[in-house]
Amino acid sequence: MKWVRLYITVEGHAEKEFADRALKPHLAGYEVEVRSRVVLTNRKLGRRGGIFDFHKIKGDLTRLMKADQQPEARFTTMVDLYSLPAEFPGWADAKTKTRPVDRISVLEKALASELAEPRFLPFIQLHEFEALLYCDLAQLQPRIANSAAGITALRQEIGNLAPEEINEGSTTAPSKRIIRHVPIYERNKVRVGAAAAAAIGLSSLRAKCPHCGNWLTQLEALGRTPAPA
Repeated sequence: MKWVRLYITVEGHAEKEFADRALKPHLAGYEVEVRSRVVLTNRKLGRRGGIFDFHKIKGDLTRLMKADQQPEARFTTMVDLYSLPAEFPGWADAKTKTRPVDRISVLEKALASELAEPRFLPFIQLHEFEALLYCDLAQLQPRIANSAAGITALRQEIGNLAPEEINEGSTTAPSKRIIRHVPIYERNKVRVGAAAAAAIGLSSLRAKCPHCGNWLTQLEALGRTPAPA
């Protein structure tokens, strides 16, 4: 049996780094080969990153799927609910839902329906990549000098909120809260964020971020269950 070839189209370079650092070695144990890529948003200029125009991400994913039509190829996304473009399929219905997790369910199903590709598994992060860092904010401190006071204040601000419940407001989204208390993070998102999320570990991310954990379980199910050690 051939290994599954999994293309993960991500929103930005921090997510790509996380996929390479954490998802790739983990899924290799299930005979799933991860091929991460940042979404192509301008073909003419070769620009990648950001989900500002749904038609561009749809075109990028469609071209990728046509380029690899082999049965062992699979495709998924890792994009943020925060700042998702208004023309994203399913938004009108999603906005009627009170709970963010229900909105995401509508959006993911609508995306899968729009692409109409059985090899595609949609995933939208609640509410953005930085939510994963709230599973253990202590992992930020050794990676950002003089950040102890800011991280303590951040912990006090979020209280008992679960990572995936930190909302999508323009000043209260996960990344915005970090930047407010630790401003240097804004310039070091790729270097710091991806490394911290990988260091937190998939077990903790799975336990504290159920929606992300469910996605990870689905990705594992694409391959073979590892033999007992």
